[in-house]
Amino acid sequence: METFENVADLARRTFGESVRKYRLANEWTQEGLAKAVTANGVNATQTMIAKIERGDRPTSISEAAVIAATFSVPVQALLPLDRESATQSHLGALLSNFNSRMDRYHKLLGDLMEAEESMEGLLDEWDEYVRDLSTADREYLAKIEIDARPSTENGMRERLHGEHSEEG
Repeated sequence: METFENVADLARRTFGESVRKYRLANEWTQEGLAKAVTANGVNATQTMIAKIERGDRPTSISEAAVIAATFSVPVQALLPLDRESATQSHLGALLSNFNSRMDRYHKLLGDLMEAEESMEGLLDEWDEYVRDLSTADREYLAKIEIDARPSTENGMRERLHGEHSEEG
């Protein structure tokens, strides 16, 4: 029969391994997790997270609840003491990783759309400027290899939208 101390040690180690697994699945550093846990209501440091992950530090129920909430999983997912819980924990870590990456994907997509709008504005400005160029200005620009035609004619808009073909 296992002693209470062995069960407590097992729980601490298992909890710590789960915290580490979820932290890595979310691509957080220990410092990043500490900041997120602190933002969720429990004062945490990188050292505290390191000790929890090693199983060297007992964790209070409130700390465990906040850590689980930080990962958006139930506390039980961080304490898989049986096969069913371990499966749930593993799938939970994968889901957490997926959700984290989806959040990043949507942020990058938003940034990309914002950059495209900004570049569209630059091309509009380009078109407005080149429309008013004199013939002499166009000839000079051609000599210094600047294609001063409107963006739809010189291929700039097609390049922005990925519609250009590479010349071989």
